[in-house]
Amino acid sequence: MANHKRTVTDSEVQDVLNYFGKCPICDHPARAWHITARFDDGGVESQTVAACGGWCGWKGPVNPTPMTGDTAVLTQGQNMIGSAAAPSLPTALHHTDVPHQR
Repeated sequence: MANHKRTVTDSEVQDVLNYFGKCPICDHPARAWHITARFDDGGVESQTVAACGGWCGWKGPVNPTPMTGDTAVLTQGQNMIGSAAAPSLPTALHHTDVPHQR
């Protein structure tokens, strides 16, 4: 299989409203986002990422297991291509040339 470099054509970030996980490093509460990236080859990848609300700065992929109900409650999607407000994307998506924004 040829090594094809894909380009992100669209992305969407949604807050997970009923995520109540904690940071695995400092045990502070964490926030979570569901990130979806669409590529020029028609592929779509998504992942749920959390970030520490405390002092340590941890962030990483998490299982989207909500505390209330059976499914994650997501906000309406926000297109984040080119926006400085986008949270950093998880390492698992970096290999596909998703723009890394801080």
